[in-house]
Amino acid sequence: MPHAPGAKKLLILGAGVGGLSVIKEIAEFGSAAAILDKIDITIVDEDFSHFLGFTLPWVMRGWRAPDSVPIRPTEAALNRVNRVTGRVSAVDPQRQQVTLDDDTTLEFDALILATGARNAVDRVPGLADAVATGVAVHYYDRDAAAEAHRALSGFTGGRLMFLVTSPVYRCPVAPYEGAMLAADLLETTGARAATEITAYTPEVQPMPSAGPYAGGELVELLRQRGIAFHAEHQVAAVDAARRVVTFDNGTEAGFDLLMFIPPHRPAITIGDEDWISVDTATMATRHPGIYAIGDTTTVTTPWGRSLPKAAAFARNGAVSATRSALHYLGILDRTEELSGQGYCYLDTGAGASSRGAGDFFAEPPEIHLSSPSAELNRQKSDEEHQWRALWETERPVLL
Repeated sequence: MPHAPGAKKLLILGAGVGGLSVIKEIAEFGSAAAILDKIDITIVDEDFSHFLGFTLPWVMRGWRAPDSVPIRPTEAALNRVNRVTGRVSAVDPQRQQVTLDDDTTLEFDALILATGARNAVDRVPGLADAVATGVAVHYYDRDAAAEAHRALSGFTGGRLMFLVTSPVYRCPVAPYEGAMLAADLLETTGARAATEITAYTPEVQPMPSAGPYAGGELVELLRQRGIAFHAEHQVAAVDAARRVVTFDNGTEAGFDLLMFIPPHRPAITIGDEDWISVDTATMATRHPGIYAIGDTTTVTTPWGRSLPKAAAFARNGAVSATRSALHYLGILDRTEELSGQGYCYLDTGAGASSRGAGDFFAEPPEIHLSSPSAELNRQKSDEEHQWRALWETERPVLL
């Protein structure tokens, strides 16, 4: 797509929920056409394929095939956007330049990072060996989720452990949703009665960012399904040969099959910063003209907790970052603070889901989990269908 004369260059890194939500936000401005005359938008992604995180437990449960979860935006949907396929190797804030693995360089006037987080299995001693020997699996990418389904389908009984390896991870309910869906699957295979399911986490309670109520309600859902919950257990090492997890408090716990939430790391960093700190009023980093949203960021709420790494907050961040970037470029006259309103669905098995929603910036949040229902399960499925339909279409998002 040719550059408009004098247009400012808006560069978006990442075409997942966060990056695509930036484009969606621009499209929803009443003055979108006038804005598009003033900027050239380029979006960079490794393969222009993403998925909604909550579809991976469905693959683990066997409800979806791994090839069914990727969402691939069509060229028509990304009309008026320059698409660049590649992996980012460096961001130079001073030169306002991004370098890709093939040494391609891209310049920008404003930059929005929406590159997310990657799994880092090697950060826990012994965990990679446990994966290699087949005694440990996870469901935090689609191939791994398919392997987890195979492992669970062939599990005939014993000790099934769900392990959160780090307090920083994507989707705060996923470990516990996974445990309940595993119980659901084992009911169908006939192995549930012979299986002891446990969940270990370094957190004080599940969903700590949601305030004092939702975590206890989630523990009760686990209890009702015969799943034991152990808080404040930070893994120190995994011994694949002995099938034992050692925790930093000196205790050990054995397993026959280990289902784990991998340690995470940001896909891209800027300089010496790990998770990228942003201003909640603007999503601005410490570098002028550079904004970051979604899982690559760290956002501290007013009551001292980290905001969950969840799709709802990637979308909220896109609203704030888009307006801030366009304000920085002199196109909009105001910005918009990051919203703390968020939600997540939690599959509980047997075709039912629960939901927690509220203001995560409240001091503290007063978020509760709703009673599981088939209706909430349908709403969760509808969310994926609607998002997929927006991008896998021949209708341009930017008209």
